[in-house]
Amino acid sequence: MQQISVVIIAKNEAHIIGKTLKSLHGLTDDIVIGDTGSIDNTIAIAKSFGAHVENISWEGFGKTKNKALAFAKYDWVLFLDADEVIDDEFHNFLSTFSSTEINTAYKIRYKSYISNKRVRYGEIGHLCKIRLFNKNVAKWDTAEIHEKLIFHSPVKKRIADGYILHYHVNSLKEYAEKMSQYAELVAQKYYHNGKKASWFKLYLAPSYQFIVTYIFQLGFLDGRIGFITSFFASYYGFLKYHRLKELIEFGNTED
Repeated sequence: MQQISVVIIAKNEAHIIGKTLKSLHGLTDDIVIGDTGSIDNTIAIAKSFGAHVENISWEGFGKTKNKALAFAKYDWVLFLDADEVIDDEFHNFLSTFSSTEINTAYKIRYKSYISNKRVRYGEIGHLCKIRLFNKNVAKWDTAEIHEKLIFHSPVKKRIADGYILHYHVNSLKEYAEKMSQYAELVAQKYYHNGKKASWFKLYLAPSYQFIVTYIFQLGFLDGRIGFITSFFASYYGFLKYHRLKELIEFGNTED
């Protein structure tokens, strides 16, 4: 067992979290599930794999991740989403991981899947994110969405061996719902930060985003799934700026 804590934020992830936890088998004795209100079997499944479940309130991605981070037993922490599975190569890397360099953070490459089909190109085809770090030198910012790690001192960034397999969605319906949720969160963020919805952002940016993702980022090479991911990248941009314009004109009724 390695002295690495794995921290996962979850809510109603019974359909996938077992696969995620199975990929961590034999790695560590400290898997923390920060559950934000599951009403399915997420908690029962997590406990069946020996994970430690903490019930925490949702306060946006950044603050919620920091609350879960506080429960990590070890200094070195791997952050995963509930729909992310580590492959064998990354498991082997973690199994032999030994570092006294606390000012080093590790980026992990991603393989992304939509309806269990690999997305090799486009906006999500080449993701590489910092997910393994020492909690004594880093924490998440307080952003409600698109949260980032803040380091207390300069760090070296290295790329770990292996991949995280990210199973984004299982259907177009789920894809549309997720993009709508994210667009609402970002629109709210922009609204509170005083950002404007320009004519370009409202009417030209969505088409431009499709062209960038589908043509310049080679999404067309993924065939049908490449068209779908490019369409939803455009759809997301359309929704967030039109929702921002609505908030600016009519105010936020949730305030």
